[in-house]
Amino acid sequence: MTWDELLNHQRERGPLPSRREGLAAWVSALSAPLVSLEIPPESITPLRAAGLVVNDERRLQFPADGDALDRVFSLLGLPPIASGGAAALLTAMSRSDEQKSPKLSLPLRVQAAKACSLGWSSELFTLTVLLSNVSLREEDGALLPRGGPIVGICAEYERPLTSLQPPRVASWPLEASRQNGVPTLRLPEGFLRSPLRLEPTSRNARAPAGRANAMSRAGKFMDALGAAWPSRIGSVTEVAWPVYRPARAGPPLDAVNGAPLPEIPLR
Repeated sequence: MTWDELLNHQRERGPLPSRREGLAAWVSALSAPLVSLEIPPESITPLRAAGLVVNDERRLQFPADGDALDRVFSLLGLPPIASGGAAALLTAMSRSDEQKSPKLSLPLRVQAAKACSLGWSSELFTLTVLLSNVSLREEDGALLPRGGPIVGICAEYERPLTSLQPPRVASWPLEASRQNGVPTLRLPEGFLRSPLRLEPTSRNARAPAGRANAMSRAGKFMDALGAAWPSRIGSVTEVAWPVYRPARAGPPLDAVNGAPLPEIPLR
C-alpha cells in the first residue's frame, strides 16, 4: 500500500470508532488489505470476544490501518502495541513480502462454510502454480494458450500438474520427471468451450510457510526445462491455487473442486 493509497483509505473510512459496540463490523468494512499480525497471548480472548479473527497461531488478521488497530486495542482495554499499530503493521507486511500469493487465482468454488461441513478448517491458503506459454485476457480474466507447450508445476508440492481444470498434481516429484516425463496441459478454447477464467486471489488467503524456497526450486526446474526445450517454454505465469487447511491432521482440501489433496505442511 502506497502513501497515497493509505491517505485515500483514511479519508474513505471516516472517523475512528468511539465505542466497543459493532467493532467487528466496522473493521470488516475497512477496505485496506489484511495483514497477519502476531499478538500477545492475553489479547486473544478479548479480540475474539469482540468478533475479530485470531487464528490458532495467535495471529490477528487486521486491515493495514495502524490508527484503527490502536483504537481497537484501546477500546477493548488492551495494553497498547509496542511502537504503535502503524509500525507493527509495517513490520508484519515487510516480513510477509516474500510470502505473498499471486494476484490471480484459480476460481474458488468451495466456500469456507462448506469446507467446515466436510471436516476441514475454514483457514484458506494458496499454493502456487507456475504455467508456461499462457496469457491472460484482461477483460474477463480468461487464461489462454499463447503458443508452445503448456507445462504446469505446483511449487509447494514440487510436482508437475497433470491437469489444470480441475487442478491435479502428478504422483511423482520434479526430480523424477526424466523417468516419468513432464505432462503438457490443454486449456479449453473455441466457440463451444468456455475458457478457464481466473479471479482475484482472496485477501483472506495465506501463502504457505516456505513459499520463497519452494518458488526458488520451481524456478530452477523451469529454467532447466527451458534449456532442455530451447525456445519452447517461453514466459512463466504465477497463479494461486486456493486450498483449505485440515482441521487437525491430514491433507488439505482443494477449494476449486472440493477434492482432498496429497498431504503437505502449510504452516
